[in-house]
Amino acid sequence: MGNNGKRSAGEQVRRLWNNYVVRNVVLAVSLLVIVLFAANLLLNRFTRHNRHVRVPEFVSLTLGEAVALSERDKLRIEINDSLYMPAFDPGVILEQRPAAGTEVKPGRRIYVTVNSSQQRMVDVPYVAGYSLRQAKNILETAGLEIEKLVYVNDIATNNVLEQRVGRQTVTADGRVRARMGSGVVLTVGRAPGADPVAVPRVVGLPLREAKSRLWEAGLNVSGVAMEQDIDRMNARFARVYKQTPDQGRRVALGTGVALGLSLDSTTVASGVSRSDRYGDRVAAREEALRDSLSAQGYAGEELQRELDWAIRIENGEARPQERSRAREDAIQRSLEEYGGTIRQDDGSEFFE
Repeated sequence: MGNNGKRSAGEQVRRLWNNYVVRNVVLAVSLLVIVLFAANLLLNRFTRHNRHVRVPEFVSLTLGEAVALSERDKLRIEINDSLYMPAFDPGVILEQRPAAGTEVKPGRRIYVTVNSSQQRMVDVPYVAGYSLRQAKNILETAGLEIEKLVYVNDIATNNVLEQRVGRQTVTADGRVRARMGSGVVLTVGRAPGADPVAVPRVVGLPLREAKSRLWEAGLNVSGVAMEQDIDRMNARFARVYKQTPDQGRRVALGTGVALGLSLDSTTVASGVSRSDRYGDRVAAREEALRDSLSAQGYAGEELQRELDWAIRIENGEARPQERSRAREDAIQRSLEEYGGTIRQDDGSEFFE
């Protein structure tokens, strides 16, 4: 009975195997299992599944030392950028990504920033005759920045009259070269009686962007104070957390603004909030003064002039006597266009 059952089962298997459809289904399933198994083996091999290495500290090593260390851990060093930091030796790694201590798979690229041997030289573009905003943009595009704005009396406000790099004056037909990142001194025009400008808010910005915004407004940077944990390596990650004068204050063109830098995001956020509150108070006070002067009959340019004087007096930047003298001088100049003055015996003057 048992042998007959085995023969019967074997015959059934042979009949199924001889069936074209069944045989092809079995072969297809078998092939699929083999392919999936092989793919899994290859995937684990090439992706190094469950195999990780810890990224070493490459910062401060030379490029050669970093390459040797990376080969030990089966990593690949790739130069992503170069900077010029005179405080460090040429070829030293200044920054790496991913950071040291990060777990990665073998074969991972580690992108590094290397200290170059010297800053690249660039041609200084000639910007005399351009507006201050145009000149700033042209210089920044060339990899340069403004060192200082020097204002002189001229009929056109914020028109660039002259530029210097160090002791060398840049001319239209001369070629001057400077290291990338160098500052250019611009001599800029300011018409007599030019209106003060409102200090923009630069709290929360990196130093380079803060400087650019102040220069565009016609203001200088009078100083930069950095917290103790800021050095040449991390200075570019710092943000402005305070500025003096603060945003909204009206000051003369060319006024210097002092900046404070911090790496702490909480300190910077607190500075932004404080600066905005101060700016709101300044704006509200200016609006109140404007309404008061409008009620007194001032309008147009006269209103703006009186408003500027009132703000300067409130800020302690001018005295009421100076405003009185300025008003008298303006009347004097106006009347002198139509006649002369006669001084009486008592020292007083009247116009004829």
